[in-house]
Amino acid sequence: MDSDDFRSLSGGAIKVLLGLLRQYRGNNNGDLSATLNQAREWGVGSSATLAKALQELQDRALVVRTREGRFLKPGGCCALYALTWQSIDECRGKLEIAPTRAPMRSFSLERIKKPTS
Repeated sequence: MDSDDFRSLSGGAIKVLLGLLRQYRGNNNGDLSATLNQAREWGVGSSATLAKALQELQDRALVVRTREGRFLKPGGCCALYALTWQSIDECRGKLEIAPTRAPMRSFSLERIKKPTS
C-alpha cells in the first residue's frame, strides 16, 4: 500500500484488486478471475469499468494476465490473472504463461531503491 502504483489507483481498480486478492489461497496465483458477475459483487457495475480497472492494474504492474479469455460456445473460458508480488503457480495447466520461482515484482527492493519519508 506504500507504493506509488497502489496509491494512484482509482476506486474501481482497488475494488478489483481486492476481489482478486480475496481469491488468492497461497497456491493459486495465476488462477484468479475477474468476471463481470464477480465484479458486480465487488461493487463494480459495468464491463467498461471492469475493463478499465484491469488495464489500470496491469499498467501499474500490480497484476499480469496469465490466460486470455475466450468467448466460444462451447469451450469458452474467462481471463485469468496473477498478483505480481507473488510467484506464479502451476495451476493445473490452465495458464498461457509459465510458472515462476520468484515474484515478477519486489516491493521490498523498490523501497530500498526509493525509501519513503
